[in-house]
Amino acid sequence: MKMQRFVQKLLALLLQCVVGVEILIFVTVLPVLFNHLSFHFSDFLQAIYHLNVKVATFGDFFTEDQKNSLFPVIFIKYWDSMKMLILGVLAAMVIAFAISYLALLFFKDRLKQLKNLLEIAESIPDLMLILLLQLFVIVVYKQTGIKLAQVVTVREEAILLPVICLSVPISFYITKVMIHYIEEELEKPYILLAKAKGLPFAYILNIHVLRNIADSMFGTSKTILWSMLSTLLVIDYLFNMNGLLRIMLTAADPFFIGCILIFIPFFLMFRIFEWISFSSRKEIQ
Repeated sequence: MKMQRFVQKLLALLLQCVVGVEILIFVTVLPVLFNHLSFHFSDFLQAIYHLNVKVATFGDFFTEDQKNSLFPVIFIKYWDSMKMLILGVLAAMVIAFAISYLALLFFKDRLKQLKNLLEIAESIPDLMLILLLQLFVIVVYKQTGIKLAQVVTVREEAILLPVICLSVPISFYITKVMIHYIEEELEKPYILLAKAKGLPFAYILNIHVLRNIADSMFGTSKTILWSMLSTLLVIDYLFNMNGLLRIMLTAADPFFIGCILIFIPFFLMFRIFEWISFSSRKEIQ
């Protein structure tokens, strides 16, 4: 019975992946439909067919010049961008966790002011924040001769400042959401019972609350991911990084393969986590 359910889930996952790829194919060839500001429905259907054949037969995909193969260049770009994204997510989570944890332990009476401050910080455009951070590094270097970080990728790859620029804007949102979930968890009956037993607040927070908000925090990870991907595109241009998202905008083939490389791993990760989370909740019940 369990094997049958597993096979059904696997087939459903495969079908969802196929549907997702077909949607990406549709989006990739959509400009053909409105080429030269006129309607080309037959060319659009033909383009969908040709791209499906190319995918099914593992055909050749090319860069913008239509001469050089897209592989393995796009894998190198993909790794560079994912490395930056992973570092950014980890940094953002560390910043958000540190602010939330310290605020709840030492500034519990001033959470409202902190949340208002986070709202203001969150309203600052990512582009403005990135430019201000770059300007700050340049001014410090000019005034003191101390190079805090590489401002742009030329001979030396910029890593530290792009990671900071990628993690800081989204950390405001993560902190706000984390504080909200913790406050909701603290109002639940089992927390009141723990307080009545005289358990220290730090113990309740560390052992019970943080563990129980993990599922809720993962539920917001899709919003966090897409927000960081859009910021990563800006960072690619401002730091001259020439990563995956930048190369995706050069032609149809890089766009499609880039979408596949982003969609498939993250889709599988989210679906598998949902299955594991659902199974664990079912066992508890």
